[in-house]
Amino acid sequence: MSQSENAGRILVMEAFEHVHPDRCADYEAAGVVIDDKVKDSEPGMLVHALTRVKETADAVTYRWLEIFEDSDAFAAHFDNPAVQEHVAKLNEGTLVAPTELVLYTAWSDDKKAQWRQKLSGAKLTFAPVLAGFYLTR
Repeated sequence: MSQSENAGRILVMEAFEHVHPDRCADYEAAGVVIDDKVKDSEPGMLVHALTRVKETADAVTYRWLEIFEDSDAFAAHFDNPAVQEHVAKLNEGTLVAPTELVLYTAWSDDKKAQWRQKLSGAKLTFAPVLAGFYLTR
């Protein structure tokens, strides 16, 4: 798909962050702060929701469910200085493993490859959707 074909197509991302068990309170507090910043600075973010999904002795896994208005809103999220600062702070001892990003999108293989390169610090996968659709405006 070309960039123009992606215009108006929503994009869904799940971001799984693995937190040191002793840092959960700090992580959750930082989650509230970044949630407010994203809400105020990213009009293309349609859903931004944090949940706790798994707990082991070594890590507590949280999931951010993020739904973007389109590819431009997705790019704006990763270009947002508040998000970049937030991620940098998490990587200073809060996270015990790389963040796992799962994207649900109708992107071409070329566009997927571009984003794999841009987000090389995270474990990025594209959900193998067996049935579904992406609405356009």
